[in-house]
Amino acid sequence: MKLFFAVDVHGSTLVWRKWIKAHEVYKVDALILAGDLTGKVLVPIIKQPDNTWTATYFGRKWILRSEGEIRDLENRLENAGAYFTRVTREEFEDLKNNPAKVERLMIEHMRSRLKTWLELLVSHVETRSIPTIVMPGNDDEYAIDDVIKSFEDRGIVYPLDKVFEIEGHEVISSPYVNPTPWKTPRELEEKELEKHLRKLIGKIKNPENAVFNFHCPPHNTHLDLAPKLTKDLKPVMIAGLVQYEHVGSRAVRKVIEEYQPVLGLHGHIHESCGADRLGKTIVLNPGSEYSEGVLRGYIVEIDRTGVKNYWRVEG
Repeated sequence: MKLFFAVDVHGSTLVWRKWIKAHEVYKVDALILAGDLTGKVLVPIIKQPDNTWTATYFGRKWILRSEGEIRDLENRLENAGAYFTRVTREEFEDLKNNPAKVERLMIEHMRSRLKTWLELLVSHVETRSIPTIVMPGNDDEYAIDDVIKSFEDRGIVYPLDKVFEIEGHEVISSPYVNPTPWKTPRELEEKELEKHLRKLIGKIKNPENAVFNFHCPPHNTHLDLAPKLTKDLKPVMIAGLVQYEHVGSRAVRKVIEEYQPVLGLHGHIHESCGADRLGKTIVLNPGSEYSEGVLRGYIVEIDRTGVKNYWRVEG
């Protein structure tokens, strides 16, 4: 079996479309998108008294004079992973003063776009015959999970509450990561994360023959290097160069080293795409350039004896 594995699309419809197309382009037998499906930004497009519209994004202010210009910007925002809403100046001021309303609006947009994506997926891929796994990650609100689950009867696999098989290998999945400076929705302290992972491992018959689909990468590998940050979340610079540090999970590394599954599928750290080995286990992180509309992924050839080959693709 040949599978295509990608992560961290963060709301980019362009990247999602490319992921759907991958099964055809690369002739793969399974599709996995494991973690961080939703975007992080809501951009207001504000109606002005002179009937123009303004928006600020991509490092500039946009002045939009026609419906066509507005739609062009909306498409550009969507492909970069941002959400958008058209508002009057009064509505904009109301949103500025009501964070709870902004949060509700964001969640509505997240759910709506994900539903549209899944409709697109099932219309282009024979999901009942091609295993298709869609998993939330640490940045995703719990409010999106039921959207994925609503497509299970159409062949989409929501992997968080089940064990399933790929080519005879049991797969267990986790969206959780060790704590981050951003306090994302799905984080656990290392001790709790280890308990969570061991509970998952307890559900499978043979961990050495399994696939660990854990969004968080293992600590101190090629998969978990991220910019070192100051207390105000700015990159640490020395001699003009950004300094990096390992930020993956020690719990994830510990269980991989102990159980030695055939494959570890990871993401979370966008700038740390790559492959590594922990003992016999191959661990992969495709990385992410969602804001540029670039799809990164790994093609993995696997049979019942284990991983036969793997390589990274992007475009």
